[in-house]
Amino acid sequence: MSNRVLSSLAVLAALTAAPALAANYTFKVAHTNAADEVQDKGLQKMRELLEEKTDGAATLEIYPGGQLGDEAQLIEGVMLGSLDMSMTSNSLLSNYIEDFRVFDMPFLFPSISALGEKVDANWDLMEDSANGSGFQLIGVFSSGIRHLMTSKPVETIDDVKGLKIRTMQNPVHVEAWRAYGANPTPMAYSELYGALQSGVVDGAEAASTGYDGMKFYEVAPDFALVGWLNMTAPVVMQKAAYDALPENIQTALMEAGQEATRWERQYVEDQEQPLIDSFKAEGVTITRPDVEPFRKASLPLYESELTTPGQKKLFQALTAE
Repeated sequence: MSNRVLSSLAVLAALTAAPALAANYTFKVAHTNAADEVQDKGLQKMRELLEEKTDGAATLEIYPGGQLGDEAQLIEGVMLGSLDMSMTSNSLLSNYIEDFRVFDMPFLFPSISALGEKVDANWDLMEDSANGSGFQLIGVFSSGIRHLMTSKPVETIDDVKGLKIRTMQNPVHVEAWRAYGANPTPMAYSELYGALQSGVVDGAEAASTGYDGMKFYEVAPDFALVGWLNMTAPVVMQKAAYDALPENIQTALMEAGQEATRWERQYVEDQEQPLIDSFKAEGVTITRPDVEPFRKASLPLYESELTTPGQKKLFQALTAE
């Protein structure tokens, strides 16, 4: 047989085998934060890592800014299988994975790194909770430390009394801000800028990253550093969809998620002070209220809001020395 024939047969064999070897996976992942905000950068890092680990056989298609719906719609899309993956605030996800309500509790962790250490140490327990609700936990990003943005300066907890403060659609957040004396007003994140601009609400709790990324300082030029919540943003997919993937893709997804999580948390922590410093150039008035009254007002929530055995077990694991 001639070399030309042998070469042609080899090429034909390679072309015939290629489709069987090159199984491509494109996972659509959506969130409501602005493009290039810290959470979005975390997903970009995850995409980069996933492509590296699979030699390009798997990737993420990222939809930021609420393009595919609000957070509740994204979570429901994952549950129904119409969306591969979502990254949302824990405060919305904990309505579906009730054990995760622990992460909605005020003043639970003093820093992003402290929270990250506890999450990593208790990953198996958290994964079990997610699996029990039909989800696969891929990563737990940080959304930063939550403060208070308003239309007038807040110097003390007394200045919060009677203010209409936007909260997430989460019962713990509502009760926390009621305990601080505010009139909590749950609404979707996508509606917040307009609500602040029109005076529908007087302010909102928010992280410095969101305050910057969504340019809320244009309509709420006062920022009080109360640090009431150390916010997480879990990345999840449907458990059944995850289980249907080849083992090598599962492994690559989990490794990429874990590594991107650690990268993103550190990035958020590194950004916190520079962002706060940058607000002054935008004309923002920054105040530093005494947080002890806020902390004391939060204490009853630990009894009233953590009621199930799963919540109590996770709380004890996360707060154990």
